Amino acid sequence: MLDNISPYKCYFIQKASPSNGDAFDFSYIYKFYTDRTDKYQRLKYIIRVEAHDSVFALKFYAARDRKLDKKYNRILQAHGYTNSLRIFVTCAYLVPEILKNHPNASFAINGASSIDIYSRKREGKYDNQRFRIYKVISNILFTRDKFEHYEFKEISSYLMVNKICGDVNTEKDRIKEMFLDRYEFNL
Repeated sequence: MLDNISPYKCYFIQKASPSNGDAFDFSYIYKFYTDRTDKYQRLKYIIRVEAHDSVFALKFYAARDRKLDKKYNRILQAHGYTNSLRIFVTCAYLVPEILKNHPNASFAINGASSIDIYSRKREGKYDNQRFRIYKVISNILFTRDKFEHYEFKEISSYLMVNKICGDVNTEKDRIKEMFLDRYEFNL
C-alpha cells in the first residue's frame, strides 16, 4: 500500500512556545509543499508537533487555512488518493526525527472530523475516516517492536506508546488522563 509513496521534502521552521491558553509545552513547526497538479497549484502545508510531557501530537493543515478555527478539519479536494497518502506519510516521517532528540517519546494523533467545504458535510467524531487512515499507516510504518499501539475510537485518536518507558499500559493510562485533563472531549 505504501511501497511507492514517498514523503514530501519537509523543512524545519522553528521551535515555538505555547500561546496563552495552549495546553502543550512547546511545539516544533515544519513546512512542506505538495506537487502541482493539472487543477491546482502546489500547496504549502504546516505540520505542528506539539509536546505534551513526553508525548508528541502530530497535526497538520494547509497554510492557506491557518487563520480558520477548523483548519485541521477541512477537506480541500486538491489531492488524489496517492497525494493524500503522501501528506500523511510526510507527517509520519517526522517520528524518527523527533526520536533522535527525544528517544523516550510516544506519539498521539487525533483524526479530526472532516468538513467538506464543497458539500458542507461534517463527519462525526467516532471512528472517522482520518482516524482509520492514521491507524493503517501507523501499523504499516511503526512496528510493535518499538511502540505499543492503542486506539480510542470514541474520539478517533491513536496512540503509540514507546516501549522504552517500561510498563506500557501504565504509561497509556497516564497519557490518556493527561489529555483528558488538558482538553475537553465530548464522550
